[in-house]
Amino acid sequence: MARIFISKDPQDLNEGLLALQQNGILEAQTLIDFEALPFDCPGNYDILFLASIRAAEFFLSQCTTTALIACAGLETAKKVAEHYQKEVAFIAQQSGLPKAEAERFNAWRKSRSVCFPSSQLSIGTYAELLPESEKMIVPVYNTQFKKLQIKEKDIYVFSSPSNVRAFLEHNTIPSHAKVVAWGSSTAQELTKKQISVTKVLKGQQQTELLTWLSKIL
Repeated sequence: MARIFISKDPQDLNEGLLALQQNGILEAQTLIDFEALPFDCPGNYDILFLASIRAAEFFLSQCTTTALIACAGLETAKKVAEHYQKEVAFIAQQSGLPKAEAERFNAWRKSRSVCFPSSQLSIGTYAELLPESEKMIVPVYNTQFKKLQIKEKDIYVFSSPSNVRAFLEHNTIPSHAKVVAWGSSTAQELTKKQISVTKVLKGQQQTELLTWLSKIL
């Protein structure tokens, strides 16, 4: 049976992936930590764009908002609705294709101003399309790399560019292994590091990953 590593916290896995972990097939371990940054709650803006549940946690723990909520993916939108009882007005349907979704978001917002709570390592795919006068970028947390060594696996699933960089500081990928990227930004980071990508997850990533794994395990 193939051994699998995924750079996500076990509590963030769906039932199918959690079952693989409980059966000893999958090791789930995030390679990054988060630390709050001091910041001032921004003034007037029309839309709050949440790129991740981390951005939501650090921003909404300090700031209240009446703005429309936009989320960069179905999983983030679900958690925001559940944890904060917020109605989400815009959801990126294919978070694995951020450039295409950023263009869709920019058309949807119709020149309304947007607040982007972010990490210091944020790529800023959505924000870069907006003129400076129509956006606020608010760093609310630091992303820090863990110093972890991961036992050799047959399949590696990377959930973000930051997890790729953190992994490669202390680990290597064996030549026989298959590598799965959580969206195009993660795939680009792997390619930049000269790592061949076997599969790119684009939509409902955990469901898509389980379907792909069922064909090869």
